[in-house]
Amino acid sequence: MLSIQSAFALDPQAKPDNVSRAMTGALMSRLQNSGFNPNDPRYGNTLARISPQLSGVAGTAAAVTVGTVTAPGWASVALAVGVGAVITYAVNLGIDSLVRWLFRNDGKIDESGDSLPIQTSTAMTIGGAYWKVSFHSGNINIELAGGDGEAIARQGYFEYLSQTNQNTSSTPNCSPSTNQVACGVIFALRQASGAPTSCPAGSMFKNGMCSAYTFVSPAAVPQKTALTPQQATNDIPAVDLEKKLNPAIVAALVNKAWQQAAAQPGYDGLPYPQSKPITATEAATWTAQNPDYAPTIRDFTAPNPATTASPQPWALPQNPTAATTTPATTPNANTTNPAASNAQENLGADPAIGAPTLEQTPTAQMILQPILDLLPDLKNFSPTMASGICPRPTLNLFGHTQTFEAHCAILDNNRDVIRAAMVLAFTLSALLIILSA
Repeated sequence: MLSIQSAFALDPQAKPDNVSRAMTGALMSRLQNSGFNPNDPRYGNTLARISPQLSGVAGTAAAVTVGTVTAPGWASVALAVGVGAVITYAVNLGIDSLVRWLFRNDGKIDESGDSLPIQTSTAMTIGGAYWKVSFHSGNINIELAGGDGEAIARQGYFEYLSQTNQNTSSTPNCSPSTNQVACGVIFALRQASGAPTSCPAGSMFKNGMCSAYTFVSPAAVPQKTALTPQQATNDIPAVDLEKKLNPAIVAALVNKAWQQAAAQPGYDGLPYPQSKPITATEAATWTAQNPDYAPTIRDFTAPNPATTASPQPWALPQNPTAATTTPATTPNANTTNPAASNAQENLGADPAIGAPTLEQTPTAQMILQPILDLLPDLKNFSPTMASGICPRPTLNLFGHTQTFEAHCAILDNNRDVIRAAMVLAFTLSALLIILSA
């Protein structure tokens, strides 16, 4: 089983500067995507003004001790800068990490964890090596066999809780070894041969058949509240330390630092976008493009002391991908007005320039008149009313003259209806012509 141990006791290879690199990368990506040129003085000023803000916060942050090194880490700076106001939920420290932290506003951390992965991927082959649990006491009878020792031991403990009417969600502390795994009162023993049957990966032999495991996996980190940064750091599972830091934490760090720096007197960088802060997606995009500088959980929680090689450990670098991080300096510092030596133009108390004049405000008639004056010849146009006579054709047949006029009577009797229908048809045709133009 994965053990809970001190995060940095044996590994000195943490790179806290990768956190500042990622912060600069996320910030620069946002500024460039917003249309700001890196040559813009405010661009560099923004980086430079955030660095002192972070240094000031680090001076009040809790220290973290690892081995012989004691100094604030990015984790305690994140608490001090107030990322809890941005990440208001328990967030996984890393991508696919087991441990989650809730950054509280009182400088403490609430922690919880996802389930530890218990191996259940070894198939059992009939007659081959296997693990077994055989426990009989009073009315308790447990007989299990499978290919994975800890899984069988935990399943045996689950069966024990079930048969003794105890809470089956309880998880024991298990002690695995080469040939034995102890979980509470249950022991799983490794057998070199004689597996009773064959069961595929992910299953065990129980009650004469292969069944899926049903035990409850233990949490990597139990639910704990109000921990100091040191306590929370000590609880991080070793398997999590090299996992990539959650980009949401990087985004929250740079957002809070930028927001606080922009509120300081004399700030001359770009304003903080209150309605559109830097997102975790933007931070993740930069780390994906620069995987060599992507920070890990170890980098985030390690002490970050000032050293000869890094005298300003909290300063954001000018170039996040440079071999050596150079802190951003203020481009406008110690500069003078290039026109300061020019003679000042003074127009006096009354330069007699006169008041500006404005054009007459046009009336509605003046605005519409050009339209009304269009095509003056059409103003007096009057259409003529055509008059027609219903045709009455005649036909001479067998010495008689036949006149066809029944249709005239029908048309005259329905004159109004036909007129209305024709008006409607021509109106619709005209409307379609106008709308299609």
